[in-house]
Amino acid sequence: MSNKELTFQKIAIAIAFSPRCEAMIAEAKLLQQTFHSQLVFVHVGKKSLQEEQYLKHLIHRFNLDGATTKIIWEVGDPVETILQICQEHKIDLLVAGALEKEGIIKYFFGGISRQLSRKAKCSMLMLTEPKIHPTGFKHLVVEGTDHPKTEYTIAKAVEIARAFGSKSIDIIQESDENKLALIRSEEFKEKEADDHKEALHKEEDEKLKEILRCTDCGELIIKTERIEGKPGYVISKFSRDKEADLLILNSPDKPMNLLDRVFPHDIEYALSDLPCNLLIIHSKDSE
Repeated sequence: MSNKELTFQKIAIAIAFSPRCEAMIAEAKLLQQTFHSQLVFVHVGKKSLQEEQYLKHLIHRFNLDGATTKIIWEVGDPVETILQICQEHKIDLLVAGALEKEGIIKYFFGGISRQLSRKAKCSMLMLTEPKIHPTGFKHLVVEGTDHPKTEYTIAKAVEIARAFGSKSIDIIQESDENKLALIRSEEFKEKEADDHKEALHKEEDEKLKEILRCTDCGELIIKTERIEGKPGYVISKFSRDKEADLLILNSPDKPMNLLDRVFPHDIEYALSDLPCNLLIIHSKDSE
């Protein structure tokens, strides 16, 4: 990947001293090699000599202790501190580990990774099963919703797929059942409702084709599929059924709160029960 195509120039890795710490460092190494990035390791908590030596040992073991690597220790609220560090250091991608499914208490009050995903002003990668010997992402599923952010998200997904040597990606267009129900409820005859539905789908298909025409896909095979259902839930189920290793979604349109989790929509379906690793693409132009 040329400098012009650099997707993530500065990557922050949220480090917790858990059994998955070593695997998170290994994943960071692969990302650094793939995107030629600067790495910022972030730990929020009181610094201890033992933990400091352990982290430096792992970073040295994976040959990451060069000029392009930095370690930041801070004390404070984990979410707000990490968000502030990302903003101050102009981070392009925040990486954190995440359980596939959290208990009801953790879900409603928000695990740290999920809270970060709702508030981060940069792209965020949530790794459900970080590996000590990572292999990258080969089977990508990407949101193809009719939305202003989708063009940028697809362009980044294509860059990522090509960087990891993927052969194809699946772009899923979710037909919002609420929109379709609205069409049927507006006193249209059945034939008229079907015509409106067909026209809506045709318009969305043309927009997606135009996006793909403007995207340099190289030899990457692009598969598109339309599925009716609740946005977020549909693409998550597809990702799980197809055993995808990375689901890529647009960033949320606004900061989300407790009500959004009581009445889930779009991205909240994926966050409640992660089907695989999740990448949320945030465009700085959308701020």
